[in-house]
Amino acid sequence: MSRHDSQAEFPEGAATPLDGLSRRDFVTLLGASVALAGLSGCVRAPDREILPYVEAPGDVVPGKPLHYATSMTIDGYATGLIVESHEGRPTKVEGNPDHPASLGAAGILEQASVLQLYDPHRARVPRAGRRRATLDAARAALAPAALSRRIGARGAGLHVLLEPTGSPLVAELIARVRAQYPDAAVSFYAPLASAAPLEAARTLFRAALVPQYDFSKADVVVSLSADFLAAGPFRLRHAADFATRRSHAPAARLYVAETQPSPTSTLADRRIALAPSLIGRAATALFDAVAAASGDNGSSLGSATPDLPPAARAWVEAVARDLAANRGRSIVIAGPEQAAAVHTITYVLNSALGNVGQTTWFTASPLIEPGEPSHDLGMIAAKIQTNTDTLVILDVNVCYGAPADLDLERRIRSVPNAFYLGAYDDETARSSAWHVPASHYLELWGDARAYDGTVSLVQPLIAPLYESLSTAEVLAALAGLGVANVHDLLTQSDAARGGAAWEDVLRRGVIPGSELPRVIPAAPMAAATDALRSIASTAAADSIDIAFVRSATVHDGRFANNVWLQELPDPITKLTWDNAALVSPAFAASAHIGTGDVIRLTLDARSIEVPALVVVGHADGAVSLPIGYGRSGAEAAARGVGVNANVLRTVREPFAATGLRLTFTGRQRALATTQSHWDIEGRSKEILAGGEPFDVPDSVRSGNHRRPLTLYEPNAPSSTGFGADQWAMTIDLDLCTGCSACVVACQAENNVPTVGRKGVLESREMHWLRIDRYVDEASPDRVETQPMLCQHCEKAPCEYVCPVNATVHSDDGLNEMVYNRCVGTRFCSNNCPYKVRRFNWFDYNDELAETVRMAKNPSVTVRQRGVMEKCTFCVQRIRRAQIDAEEAGEPRTGPVVTACQQACPTHAIVFGSLTDPTSDVVRLARDPRAFSALEDLGTVPRVRYLRRRNDGNERREAENAR
Repeated sequence: MSRHDSQAEFPEGAATPLDGLSRRDFVTLLGASVALAGLSGCVRAPDREILPYVEAPGDVVPGKPLHYATSMTIDGYATGLIVESHEGRPTKVEGNPDHPASLGAAGILEQASVLQLYDPHRARVPRAGRRRATLDAARAALAPAALSRRIGARGAGLHVLLEPTGSPLVAELIARVRAQYPDAAVSFYAPLASAAPLEAARTLFRAALVPQYDFSKADVVVSLSADFLAAGPFRLRHAADFATRRSHAPAARLYVAETQPSPTSTLADRRIALAPSLIGRAATALFDAVAAASGDNGSSLGSATPDLPPAARAWVEAVARDLAANRGRSIVIAGPEQAAAVHTITYVLNSALGNVGQTTWFTASPLIEPGEPSHDLGMIAAKIQTNTDTLVILDVNVCYGAPADLDLERRIRSVPNAFYLGAYDDETARSSAWHVPASHYLELWGDARAYDGTVSLVQPLIAPLYESLSTAEVLAALAGLGVANVHDLLTQSDAARGGAAWEDVLRRGVIPGSELPRVIPAAPMAAATDALRSIASTAAADSIDIAFVRSATVHDGRFANNVWLQELPDPITKLTWDNAALVSPAFAASAHIGTGDVIRLTLDARSIEVPALVVVGHADGAVSLPIGYGRSGAEAAARGVGVNANVLRTVREPFAATGLRLTFTGRQRALATTQSHWDIEGRSKEILAGGEPFDVPDSVRSGNHRRPLTLYEPNAPSSTGFGADQWAMTIDLDLCTGCSACVVACQAENNVPTVGRKGVLESREMHWLRIDRYVDEASPDRVETQPMLCQHCEKAPCEYVCPVNATVHSDDGLNEMVYNRCVGTRFCSNNCPYKVRRFNWFDYNDELAETVRMAKNPSVTVRQRGVMEKCTFCVQRIRRAQIDAEEAGEPRTGPVVTACQQACPTHAIVFGSLTDPTSDVVRLARDPRAFSALEDLGTVPRVRYLRRRNDGNERREAENAR
């Protein structure tokens, strides 16, 4: 609210002291001012007569949230979600348990998407040239009556470009557009889309098939640069399935070959780091080794197989032995960025090992026109250049995301009538004649398909905040439907297709039984001969490789303006607010560079300058560069952050290339990494594994367990009321990938602020939950992670040093913070051995835009400057569950699910009451692998960790012992 608005916000005279004003009158006016300021809250009341909220809708109870099923699509594939809404205001995203892609979990992109809805930098009004326009004018410009005069009756000059999609509704609308304009072109593009898997399937099976996997049935999983637990359209399901087999005998064993460490490889039993050009050679060697074990040497290349380093050869031999011993119970998977030949080898290996029909199968691709020329960006660019009068780009920032060698920005500027539907005034918007804001998925009706083909609904939770349209609405205008009612189109279409009642589909968010049928094709070993020879013939001499990788936080750049994601530490590098050239320690030493040194990367005639980041476990002879940064649009948070890796990408080599040249510029750039911010003075081994760093006198031992010294009397918890529960948490480190979904879930649930790049550089990030990463430089191929949050110690060191009693212990075992008592001495932070308390250095919420305030959870206090913050075990959820149980007359509190637990795709986090002997938290706390972090200090934490198993051999020994 600006200062000059004060007269409109407060009653007359409230802002100006009057002479002779009595104390009582002053207090009266002050109270009125405060009351009205609170009521005006986020949204200014309209200057017109309004009607009172006399009768609320039957399903709306003030203070109680409602939950709706919807879907979010990324790269054309849907993930089912349940979104929490407070009086018509979406605030929290969770996974839909009924949806095959989420199974109740939600990743970092889904969790943070609610902040994108309220982003104040979203485009707000349509634009024609430099002038403001209206939605009606935009529809009129696309209507057949106006458009046919430019492109002819058959639409030869019309080109529609959109992101790949499987939406049945969009497919029907595209058919209508083609019926209206038979000669129009329709194309699809996404920066991270790879044609290689479909190309391999077409070569082998003569059909556009995509592989499906059931990791819950696989004893052995082999990943050739596939981050299947943290990336891809089925990542949440794959993580849940893999964790299921990992947790039960026989436990799955995971082998990974990759260039840079990934969340998937943190769970690897055996990992090897290879440059991108060596991944194909490893696939060839693995094929030969399996063929030899199968007695099918005629299909291998034998001596023609390219050489591998000794460590990689040993990895291949170990993998081949385990695969041969587990036929029909294994999976070999390649990353989507790998060449078609590598995918061909994995398909053939799975078939030869008897996995197809057991742990793997195929389905038709759920996307529209999969593998067709309409998905070929080179052909798309040629069409734009030659015979396009009207180009309609629907919600894909192609000027930024396309490889730079196509020069799409210049091509689009040359189109006489370029129309762009996009959420931001970004790079493509600035190259287009028309720009119409795109609706957020929480503002629109629609449908989509999951990776397995399941049809999912997209339903709005809020009316569009700005003047915006959806892709379906623009296609409807092109098809001559005018101002189409997408809801009506959707009800007719989905009801006819699904055969289920619309209300049931809307409630569940999916159409039951709509997944695509399974296909079990045959792929004999001999079918891989051409692929093997192509890999052998492309074996290059030693040179520097570069891999263009997906950003774990901002994806392909579409989330670059989301401050939650920019400030989220990368799961492996812990880098925030930047991208960097990732290199191995050995490579960095040979090139005489270190972390923060700005280097020039040159590929052919193109070059960029980017800081280096040394990463233990990275492959030698290679550089990895995340895409999604270096944005130049109007998004304030994204602009100027990092460098644009697309400058080096080409349409022929979009994901990896060789022949990179590296030059040190002599400059440096400080990188905002959090890896060393919470150093625990050399205690990392004890934190991670619960070890004993010093000798313990017999006098403080009890049996085989240490009895911590303490001056405290034992707690005497109440046996009635809230104190009947004693809350605790267990975290299984053998299931945690460090994906950070729990971190963003905690941030969204608990109104955790962001501090910006400068704040992170000063070690002032505010995350209540962090993911610690541990790497033993003696064994760099083993990366381990550990979520670290307030341990809710029974003997909490923070409590007895607080001079104002702001941090206290509750009857049910929570270490609580009383914010209005805290005066910010930070004694508690200094005394916390786990370094999990955060000090609010500034009033980070004071300057927030009004729309961003709408994302706040009303159940959690928004903290002001000068107080300590930390994990509360989502106390608001605990208290709500206790109140609900009391109202229902239940004898004890029902299950409570914390935000981090609910988001975790592998179910590594378990929360419950220690007074419930049947709870999972009690069972896991007694597991032989359970330990407490820094247990020698005698703090008695309520958080228990389960140690990582060392390797697959230990897993087999444990199973035999059972």
